[in-house]
Amino acid sequence: MSPSASAFARLHTLQHGVPTPPGLDPVQLHLGEARLDAGLDPAPLADAAGWERYPRLGGTDELRRAYQDWLGRRFGVRTGLADGRLAVEPTPGSKQAVAVAVARAVANRPEGGPKAVVMPNPFYPTYHAATLASAARPVYYGAAGDVADGVAAAVETADAPVAAVLVCSPGNPRGDVLTEDALRSVAKTAAAAGAVLVVDECYTDLWCDRPPPGFLTLVEQGTVEPGRFLVLHSLSKRSGAPGLRSGCAAGDPDTVAEYAHYNRSCGVSTPAPVCAAAAALWRDETHVRRSRRALARNWELADELLAAVPGYRRAPAGFFLWLPVDDDETTARRLWHEHALSVMPGRYLAADQPDGRNPGAGHLRIALVHPEPVMRAALLRLRDALRPPGALRPTAPPNTPPPTRGRLP
Repeated sequence: MSPSASAFARLHTLQHGVPTPPGLDPVQLHLGEARLDAGLDPAPLADAAGWERYPRLGGTDELRRAYQDWLGRRFGVRTGLADGRLAVEPTPGSKQAVAVAVARAVANRPEGGPKAVVMPNPFYPTYHAATLASAARPVYYGAAGDVADGVAAAVETADAPVAAVLVCSPGNPRGDVLTEDALRSVAKTAAAAGAVLVVDECYTDLWCDRPPPGFLTLVEQGTVEPGRFLVLHSLSKRSGAPGLRSGCAAGDPDTVAEYAHYNRSCGVSTPAPVCAAAAALWRDETHVRRSRRALARNWELADELLAAVPGYRRAPAGFFLWLPVDDDETTARRLWHEHALSVMPGRYLAADQPDGRNPGAGHLRIALVHPEPVMRAALLRLRDALRPPGALRPTAPPNTPPPTRGRLP
């Protein structure tokens, strides 16, 4: 299969025809689909009248107010909305918003010839797919280390007008968090290049110790002087509701208006029942706190059970474990065949660099997204599969059932 195929299509091919052990329930750890503690109230979705009408362009006033109120609680954003420095627009999920933002940024660069889009490597697959679909050339910076310097170097060496700069904080797949200084530096670099800065903050509520800094806080405080920018948030991660396909974007008025015009004319507006359900999720913090507690327990389980696995590292935020292995494709296939664990090979989430190196190769992305009993059983299997020969088995805490090859609890 072509390396340009989606990560999930490549994983399906890798697993196709490979049997799993009889009597062992498969566990899907390759997908960032949280099953932790969703707060979705299905009642608004039962509004039949809402499904019988075309959606209101730009969403409902209720949804906008709920998102704006969340921006105030989470990032301290208030005057920026009042004085017109910031605008907002509902989105049919962040995937669509990323794709449209990249496409419009590329289309709006006036220079002839190919354009460049600067992005992390490894990356959220839509960054790469949207860039190629826009006939632009991806230019990469490392997702680890000094991201600000990496972005600056990528812009400098792009050898083409840079249409957009993409950053993700907390990151996918590594979970790294950009500091306020890094965000300021990246914004300065993007503005100087005349590029649209796209800040993907879809994992911003998935933290254990402290909330990650937000780009909009810096805009509100006036401590960053951005050019054109778009910040993306999503209920898929915050609320464990990816099926709603509901998110929101905030940014400078021109960039938000550009996105809104395209989406309202050529895209998808959010149906009224979805707007009502989404507004309730933006207003409620109780389910998010429950989800964070469940996520913290999963990370504690990983700390406990994977301590003897070489290269184990707890991510600063998010729910992805980025685990080094000798060969990610071979190991992923073996974990599926021998332990019924579906994990994502890191090379499927990255692109080859000019030197031929793929920075995702030799890593697995493992999503800690299931309830604690399922995660314990899955992590025990993972530990037993990856622990070095001769490593001491950690002492199990009280009341911990021994690992079995039977059905999940």
